[in-house]
Amino acid sequence: MGIPNRLKAFGIARAMDYLEQDPDANLPKLMDWLDKHAGAHLSPAYQHLFHQAMTDPDNNWNQLIRSMYTDIHPRVLKKIFENFILHAGLLDWPARKAACPEGQWEAPWSVIFPPSFPCAMDCNGCGASIYGVRPSMEFDSLDQELEARKAGGCHLFIFNGGDPLSHQEEIIALCNKYADCVFAAFTPPQAITPGLCADLLRVGNLFPAIQVDADPADAARACALLRSHKLPFGVACRCTEDNWQRIATEEYYARLIGEGAKFCWFFTCPAYGAPAAPTRAQMLDIHNRIKAFRKTMPLLTLDFWDGPSPSAAPQGGNL
Repeated sequence: MGIPNRLKAFGIARAMDYLEQDPDANLPKLMDWLDKHAGAHLSPAYQHLFHQAMTDPDNNWNQLIRSMYTDIHPRVLKKIFENFILHAGLLDWPARKAACPEGQWEAPWSVIFPPSFPCAMDCNGCGASIYGVRPSMEFDSLDQELEARKAGGCHLFIFNGGDPLSHQEEIIALCNKYADCVFAAFTPPQAITPGLCADLLRVGNLFPAIQVDADPADAARACALLRSHKLPFGVACRCTEDNWQRIATEEYYARLIGEGAKFCWFFTCPAYGAPAAPTRAQMLDIHNRIKAFRKTMPLLTLDFWDGPSPSAAPQGGNL
């Protein structure tokens, strides 16, 4: 870490301590620090978004940020902030991407590995097809892939497919080794145990995304357990022709927020097995609802088909 980054790290630590004392009063003042360190790197649109999130108590992003101070352990929250803002250079990504020639943006912001279900990894817009890698789940294999991707500038790694936390020992060891990176794991709720929560609290950089569509009751139990340990978590919802009208609704969002989730990842990719995937029209309806709720609900929502969106998919091609 060079001298400028050391100064930024010191500023981040001081800012987090300052916010911890009184988030409601001090969050607007953080904008001065953000403008000082990152203002030149942000487009006017991003600057406007951050100002709203930091200063407007009625803004949904402001509400989400403030909820993190009441719901998440301070040490884990500091690690989230440091890893995303400092080590991953999150605020530098818009400028770095804009400066890169078209089609030559080679360092993805995240890497997915590995989809374990039968998957050709060839659907347009799917993160697994673009940035996915498929190593074995042994530590050495995962370590080798992480080292190479981190060298290319990536600091966010997503474990997907089946039950990745069945390899809990290997993944926790990676979190220990790559303490300056952020990890997420899409996991069935039965993987969430008191022992895992103790490990998550210790490493501070692994965030579960609970699969909520298969067993809602056990998902609620898992969310409650994570929340009792003051751990950040989200949920993953597979959209199907059976549930497309029930998910991505105001009632659905309210329930997830009430259970303590900080993000929801909607998978509108073609579902494997029963039930069937939504139709193109149903997928577009889900997509539009998600975009609308991003402006009003204090929940970070990720749509697997944001790029390209269902409406942008080529006619006759894979969604």
